Amino acid sequence: MKRRTAPLVMAIGLLAGPGTVTATAAPPTPTDPSVQQFDCPGFVISAQVTGAEKVIPHSLHFAGSKPVTLFTNVAAASTLTLSGPAPALKVFSSSINGTVRVAWDPGTADFIYKATGRNLITVPKHTGYPGGVFLTVGQVAWTLDGPVDPDGGLTGPGTVTDLCRLLAP
Repeated sequence: MKRRTAPLVMAIGLLAGPGTVTATAAPPTPTDPSVQQFDCPGFVISAQVTGAEKVIPHSLHFAGSKPVTLFTNVAAASTLTLSGPAPALKVFSSSINGTVRVAWDPGTADFIYKATGRNLITVPKHTGYPGGVFLTVGQVAWTLDGPVDPDGGLTGPGTVTDLCRLLAP
């Protein structure tokens, strides 16, 4: 499964770097208010996020086959607004105050994501999958190359809301 996530670029950069990396967490920075487009089955929705976020890098310690935590992405006082296509033009708004921790599992050669709080998770359209956009609340987990059905492959005790269904024309 190939999920769209900006922090993935940072994860790859951290993996390419040598040895142990240590960094200090920066204060939250304003999110980019530009409107983004996300794939849903048969249509596209528009999304805008306002608020702040920060990325907290972790020291890299490789210990055999255990997953290595790369970084944590935190949304701070953010608001999400999604708009569906015409003719319905449905709108969904929610606070986004979640945390997503990203790790690399050398045993499976895959990225592991663990989310808590309120998060927007997108799964772009790719071979055999029509795309999806999900609001998660509570604890959920997924892997980058894992299965995408049901609910984008998100598992755990948290709730998963299919926003494509809510915003469908």
